[in-house]
Amino acid sequence: MFGIVVAGIVAAWMTVYLIPDLVWHHLQWGAVFGSREHHQIALTFDDGPGPDTPDILRVLREHNARATFFVVAERAQHYPEMLKEMVAGGHEIGLHGYQHRSMYLFWPWSAAREIRRGLDTIEAITGTRPVSYRPPWGHHNVMTGMMAHRLGLRRVLWSIAPDDWKSGKTPEMIEHYVVQLSHPGSIVVMHDGGGDRRNTVQALGPIIDKVRELGLHPVSTSELENDHSEFRRWWTWWETRFTRQWDIDTIPSSLGGDPVLRLGHIKYPFKTVVLSTGKKVTRSQPMGEIHFGNPALSQLSSSRAGGLRAFHAVLRSLSDLAGFVARSEKYQDIVVVGGITLLDASSAIEKLGFERMSVSGSRKWSMWIYLIVLMAIYHADGWHALKRFLRLKPVLLLMDRETLMERYLRSSNPRRA
Repeated sequence: MFGIVVAGIVAAWMTVYLIPDLVWHHLQWGAVFGSREHHQIALTFDDGPGPDTPDILRVLREHNARATFFVVAERAQHYPEMLKEMVAGGHEIGLHGYQHRSMYLFWPWSAAREIRRGLDTIEAITGTRPVSYRPPWGHHNVMTGMMAHRLGLRRVLWSIAPDDWKSGKTPEMIEHYVVQLSHPGSIVVMHDGGGDRRNTVQALGPIIDKVRELGLHPVSTSELENDHSEFRRWWTWWETRFTRQWDIDTIPSSLGGDPVLRLGHIKYPFKTVVLSTGKKVTRSQPMGEIHFGNPALSQLSSSRAGGLRAFHAVLRSLSDLAGFVARSEKYQDIVVVGGITLLDASSAIEKLGFERMSVSGSRKWSMWIYLIVLMAIYHADGWHALKRFLRLKPVLLLMDRETLMERYLRSSNPRRA
C-alpha cells in the first residue's frame, strides 16, 4: 500500500511539475521563436524595475533601440514612473510574475491567481494589459502554460542567456557572449533588477552597436516575427550551444545583411598536405575553420543561380574575413583557413584562392550527414531538395594565411557606419 501511495505522489509530481517544465521550459514548446528569415533580435530584461533600470532606459534611448521588460508586478508598484517611462520610450512591458518566485513553489490553482494578479497590477499602473509572459527562471507547472493560453499571453523564453546577474560577469564577458551567439531571431535575456546591474548597463551599448554590425535590428518581442517550426527551434538550440562550445565568431559583413562566414580556431585535423604555394600544413597546426552563416544559406539558395550567388557572396566576405583575422589576436597564429562544404559552388570557390582536398574516413561521413541536414533546413527548397543534396560529396577547401592576406586584405573596405 505504501508503495502505491509513493508511486501516486511521484506520478502526480511528474504530471504537475516535471513534464510541463520539460515541454514548455526546456523544449520551449509553443513559446515565441524568432524567425531566421528576418533581421531582428529581441533584447529583453527581467526582474525589474530596479535602481539600474533608468540607466538601461537611457542607453536604449541613446541608441534608438526598443526592448521588452518582463517586470515583477510587486516591485513595479514601488516604481510606477519607470513603467510609464518604458511605455513612453516605445518599449514593451511583459509580465514576469507578481512575485519573483519559481512556479515550482506554487500549487496549480495559486499559480493561476499569481498570473492574474500580476496582469491586473501592471494594467492598473500603465493602463495597458501585458500580452507577453515569462515566468521566473522559465519554470513552469501544469497551470502556467494553460493559463497563458487561456489569457491570450505569448510565452517568451530566450535563446541567449549571458548570465549577467552573476557577480563575476564583466561587461566585456556579457558583450562577447551575446554578440557571439546572436543570429536573426535571437531572444536575449538580461536583467535590470534583482541586484547590482551596472555591468549590464555598461555592456548594453556595445551589444547594440555590434549586433547592428551583424545586420540585426533590436525589436520588442511583440514585433519579432515568429517561426512556428519546432524542428528549426531544436536545431537552433543545438547550434547555439555548438557555437559557444567551439568559440565560433561571426564575421560582420561590410556591405550589411546576413553575415556569410563564421570562423573558429581549431587544430588542423587532417593529413599533411602541401599547397600549390609550397606551404606545408601538418596535423595539429593552428587553423581558422570557416563555417557558412546558416541564415545566408537560404538566401544563397533562393534561385537556380544559387552557386553563382554563393560565389559572389563569398568573394565579398573574404575581404571581411582577412580584415577580421588581421585585427584579431585570437587568430594571429593560424597558418591556414578553410573548411568542409557541400555547396554547389565549391568548384567556383576554388577560383577565389582555395584549394580542394579530398576528405576520407569517419570525419567525411559525419560531416556529410551534418551538412546534408543543415542544407535541408536552410535551403530555400528545404527537404524537397534532399535528392540533389545526396549526390553532393564533402570537399575540404584550404587557403594559406599568406594568400588570404595578399589577395584580400588590400581590398578590405572600411565598414560602413
